[in-house]
Amino acid sequence: MNTNYKASLPRKVYLSGADCFHLVLDKHARKHGAGGNVMRKVFYFNKALSADKVIAILQGSPVIYWLCNITLKPGNLFGIPYWKYSDMGRNILLHHHKEDIEKAIPQKILERDINVHAERFIEADLVFYPSGCCAFILSWNHILLDAKGTNLLFEHLDKMAANRETRLDTYFPAKQKGPGMLAYIRNMYKVKSFIQHSSRKPVSSIATVNCKSSAGIVKYRNIHFNSTESEKINSNAVQTGSRFGPTLFFIACCAKVIYHYNKKNNKEGDIWLPVPYDGRMKGATGPLISNCVSFLFYRLPESALTDIHRTVKSLSAQMTTQVKDNIPKRYSMFLNMMRHVPLWLYYFLISRTGEGTFASFLYTSTGDNFSELKSLFGEPLSGLALIPALTYPPGFTFVFMKHESGLSIEIAYSPVVIDGNDLLLIEQNLRDTLLFEY
Repeated sequence: MNTNYKASLPRKVYLSGADCFHLVLDKHARKHGAGGNVMRKVFYFNKALSADKVIAILQGSPVIYWLCNITLKPGNLFGIPYWKYSDMGRNILLHHHKEDIEKAIPQKILERDINVHAERFIEADLVFYPSGCCAFILSWNHILLDAKGTNLLFEHLDKMAANRETRLDTYFPAKQKGPGMLAYIRNMYKVKSFIQHSSRKPVSSIATVNCKSSAGIVKYRNIHFNSTESEKINSNAVQTGSRFGPTLFFIACCAKVIYHYNKKNNKEGDIWLPVPYDGRMKGATGPLISNCVSFLFYRLPESALTDIHRTVKSLSAQMTTQVKDNIPKRYSMFLNMMRHVPLWLYYFLISRTGEGTFASFLYTSTGDNFSELKSLFGEPLSGLALIPALTYPPGFTFVFMKHESGLSIEIAYSPVVIDGNDLLLIEQNLRDTLLFEY
């Protein structure tokens, strides 16, 4: 590594409000035996990468080095938790695997934990397949990076491969002066009132809150649409009135499928769904480190789920109202204030939302963050996938991702929540709903 970088690496980085929220989700997942809040990004290549080249780029990255040499420190009484960087000389490790099934991910990678006491907060793997192709997998704790942050990280690694200079100052969060305590307290009550009303009973969840997941078992299912199908889906989004891109149409289709699945299984109640909302300015090139997301909250009664047009209309109205009322900004303020609350109390307060029902299901989208990503380590990509962490309950997550001209959906689920036959039914119903002639 270029040691000139070491002097410029920040010694202390405070956790954002969203980072601390992910700390709570990590605790929540472990309590329910669903593994930790670990994300994995998979990059596929049509040839075998040079392990020496990959490790040289990884170990030459100041960002990767920082992630391998930090420890999580709790704040003092009512203080904010922070990352403490010390030059301990830890470099990232690159693990090698051989897999007989093309594009399969070894179970030992999927089960590898990266907890808050980990020696390194990021792990790397190369998987080689019989065809001569390979996959590069990066795993990290979600406490550190969100979808946009990981995209910036991969752009950074591609620049490292091309020996292009990177600006470290944009990668780490800048110091921000928040509003006064009185403004925080006023905002807290407004947000609390909104969330309590939004998540009120009855809520129909795909999982029951008293059902405990099998320790660490998370399964995944990928649904891929070719370019023609993806164009049809985008056209359907427009036809059904999805504003500002296809996201509301995607959410509507997922909500309809899960609602009918729950109803078939005698689970009554409205669909309630928190959806991540990127808090960065449009076109922002940082920060890389830190989660910068807030949330929009959607509630769909049966009357809004009779057809997709009505569902999209309801979602659109709720989104417009919440943006107008600054709910994402207010919720971000709320999360920033909650950084001062001890983790055990934070978890207690959050887990009471919806009386333990975190959501009917979970939905996230990488948006356009990876749609134009064509190479990594200077090598062309043949495909990519995102393997999300599993929050339990509800123990079921849809991840929508665009790459070049194709749309793919990764489903993460607990086998305790749903069996293989029901999953196939949900997959087929979702595919049919997305591709229907509207």
